[in-house]
Amino acid sequence: MVTGITGVVGRRLGETLVASGDFEQIVGLSRRASDGPPGITMISADLQDADACRAVFSGLRDVTHVYNAARFDHSTERPEPVDVNTAIVAHVLDAALETGQKLEHIHLVQGSKYYGSQLGAYPTPAREDDHRALQRNFYYDQEDLAIDYGARHGFTWSASRPHGVCDPDLRIARSMSLLIAVYATINRRLGLPLCFPGTPQNFHAVYQCTDAGLLARAIHWMSTTPACRNQAFNVTNGDLIRWEREWPIFARFFEMETGPVRTISLAQTMPQMEEIWDSLAREHGLATRPYSDLVVWSYGDFLFRPAWDIMSDTSKLRRFGFYETIDTRAMFLKLFNHFRGSRIIP
Repeated sequence: MVTGITGVVGRRLGETLVASGDFEQIVGLSRRASDGPPGITMISADLQDADACRAVFSGLRDVTHVYNAARFDHSTERPEPVDVNTAIVAHVLDAALETGQKLEHIHLVQGSKYYGSQLGAYPTPAREDDHRALQRNFYYDQEDLAIDYGARHGFTWSASRPHGVCDPDLRIARSMSLLIAVYATINRRLGLPLCFPGTPQNFHAVYQCTDAGLLARAIHWMSTTPACRNQAFNVTNGDLIRWEREWPIFARFFEMETGPVRTISLAQTMPQMEEIWDSLAREHGLATRPYSDLVVWSYGDFLFRPAWDIMSDTSKLRRFGFYETIDTRAMFLKLFNHFRGSRIIP
């Protein structure tokens, strides 16, 4: 079972599990009725509702693995609600146990917020055995819940900690690559160079990304590898970037000059560009899509404001046997080309 199947991680994970052939059936849970990846049995359920979870599991048998990629949707301006996100996992586990499923393993999709990466400068490169941050985080509560339930009921857990997840899916609102592509396209239309919209400190800091496909393959590996039971793993592409080195490459791709750092609020500035985007769409025959639905500009402010390094140590992942890496620069350029080919950008 994959919860949050229609999200970026859930969808790629579902596809990976189908391709693996390791499971007789894969069930995807989502609050909204939606088409899932081929080969997935889709079920609509509100995981905040314990009775709804129980009803779902009552119609299933022999659920052995649960992959939790669900989380309560939230604004980037406020912390993710701890109690709601913890209840999601509690309801799923309670329902699985109460209906007699043969649960063997639960996987939790976490992130580098586990280390307090959103709060300020933190010890880097972050290791899986680092102390938790002082601020309460639903990752901690979910993990403690899985550890407690597993010890009492005889199943194991694992957790993945990615950062800056990127994917070609055009339905993702918080898409870093699409945000950069739309921002660059509008600036080019205005005859401007490609200026970095964040802070100078962020421009020079270390950053990391995780390709969603790579993450899905790592999750499948750790959830089916005995040595990975009851372990957490940082999962990134395996390299590190600085925007100061990538921005000229992006400018060259969009056939623009590289501009200086020009700190602006994307959330305040970019919504005003709707008429410019609409004219671009008409001129180039872009896929019909409301400008307001393209990207979440406040997410860009969240990405490009931190003044500290974002860096995870992925050596544990390699020591345990997962060796796949992806070149982050090449990943971005591939995604930009995908958006062009899909007529999302000219």
